[in-house]
Amino acid sequence: MRATTAEPRFKKRIPCRLKQSSSTTSGVVLDVSRRGLFVQTAVSARPGTEVEIVLHPEGDTPEVVLNAQVVWQRKVPVQLRSTLRSGMGLEIRYASESYYAILAEAAASTG
Repeated sequence: MRATTAEPRFKKRIPCRLKQSSSTTSGVVLDVSRRGLFVQTAVSARPGTEVEIVLHPEGDTPEVVLNAQVVWQRKVPVQLRSTLRSGMGLEIRYASESYYAILAEAAASTG
């Protein structure tokens, strides 16, 4: 088990697509940090799975592609999805400067 230092997380809703192996699903990013993000989605992958995330920010901002690894998953029964969020915690392996610009915008809007 590795030690981790908690990174500040910022709430930011961004529609996205997740690609793993030969499947693609949609989701919504709900929070972001320098090293990871949480994606709300009904379909989750096992911890350790490599995924590609394509973010679709609002406005004229072009889509942003990230490579990440699933760290944890939360499966929620259908009856509870209105109160609990199912999805995955992802650790970023590669992100372009565009992602860090989104992160800076999210940080600025909270304080």
